[in-house]
Amino acid sequence: MSGDKDEDKRWYTRVPAISIALVAFLVALTTLINNVREIGGFKEKPAAAPTPAAQPAVTATPAPAKPQAPSRYTVLLTLQRIEVVNDGTNGSTAWTFDVSAGGEDLFELPARDYSDADDARIVSPRTSDPSMGQVVLVPGQEMPVKISGRSAGLILKAHAGGSATLRAGQNLPPVRVLAGDNGRDGEFIFHFATTTTPQ
Repeated sequence: MSGDKDEDKRWYTRVPAISIALVAFLVALTTLINNVREIGGFKEKPAAAPTPAAQPAVTATPAPAKPQAPSRYTVLLTLQRIEVVNDGTNGSTAWTFDVSAGGEDLFELPARDYSDADDARIVSPRTSDPSMGQVVLVPGQEMPVKISGRSAGLILKAHAGGSATLRAGQNLPPVRVLAGDNGRDGEFIFHFATTTTPQ
């Protein structure tokens, strides 16, 4: 009788147990395959990348680099010589000169005797005299360079003045300095070396 009960069990009543056993078997098999791959037993071949269709070679010509304009210039002014056209008196005359650019003092030449005699007309700065000044200009900027002078006479002191325009990238022209009407009380021409460094 008990044998009949086993036969009466339908096949579908055993399906859950079989499916659980099948799932357990698949999990174990997958784990085994992954472990073997990690060890290096099976190497997957990487999928070959599709080769792109041949395209005509295009050679790119780089654009020539444009030279960049400097954003500013450092200008070094160095007094080279003073030409004495008229010292203001019959003999030699002591003068002091102040040099400024753009409203800023560059240097002062201390009192010194100047003479318009033929053998003494060209005067170079003494080594102890300051004779250089530096300014900064932006492209297109103009800056006035002014020279003012005063004589050291006991009775009559004269005042002289003159200016020239410094432009970025150009040399400073000679600066004519006059005292009195048309240089009657003194006339000097200042010559500068201009060294410009773009930055």
